[in-house]
Amino acid sequence: MKNTRILIVEDEGLVAQDIRQRLIRMGYPEPIIANTGEIAVKQAINLQPDLILIDIVLANGYLDGIDAAKRIRKFMDVPIVYITASSDSQTLTRAKLTEPNAYILKPFQTRELQIIIELILYKHEVEKELLEKDRLVSAELRSMTEGIIAFDSKGQISFMNLSAEKLTGWLEADAIGKFLDDVLSMKNMHETEGFELENHFAEKIPLGSVPSHGLLVSKNGLSTEVFTATKSVPKAKELDVDRILIIRDYVKK
Repeated sequence: MKNTRILIVEDEGLVAQDIRQRLIRMGYPEPIIANTGEIAVKQAINLQPDLILIDIVLANGYLDGIDAAKRIRKFMDVPIVYITASSDSQTLTRAKLTEPNAYILKPFQTRELQIIIELILYKHEVEKELLEKDRLVSAELRSMTEGIIAFDSKGQISFMNLSAEKLTGWLEADAIGKFLDDVLSMKNMHETEGFELENHFAEKIPLGSVPSHGLLVSKNGLSTEVFTATKSVPKAKELDVDRILIIRDYVKK
């Protein structure tokens, strides 16, 4: 809390000072105050606040609170709380387009403001951590020497790393959205015909690894002896993953 930077965008001086005092009593450091939408955009970009409290109706300047929020959102991902005395449908419809984190109607109680701020800051921090985790997972999967293909419970592909591209002959951009049996052609080591991927990746597969050994026939007709395994994984935002297929070149194992 002591390092949380809050930007107040309010054109009524007394209201802005009242909110400022309330935030200080809550334990937040001295907030930043802007009395026009134009100043708010500049201060948001320069000072990178952790949260913005912005009045929808700003009489000064040519940007109202909604327009200012829209411009700010183009430059940064920051939680925005609209403060408003207006509840008319036209204004709320415009406000919704900027995807604010919350609204608070004037007049409001200090406790109400405090709860909204704390909940939004907490939620935003959790979302940032999840996105960072997904980014790290994606980077790790992309750098692996094994071929990695991520797919959902229906078998639709959502991710493919460079090694998988080389083994299958498919580019990730072309494979995403397709089903595994459209992209992978597997042959049993003791059979000339390929086996059905529906059986290989059936829902009856238990959690954990299911190893397999066979020939992977690429899009351009090249055959590679591979070991494969499927793993069930928690669903991740960025990858939309239910399972991953790991393909290891037998020669490079």
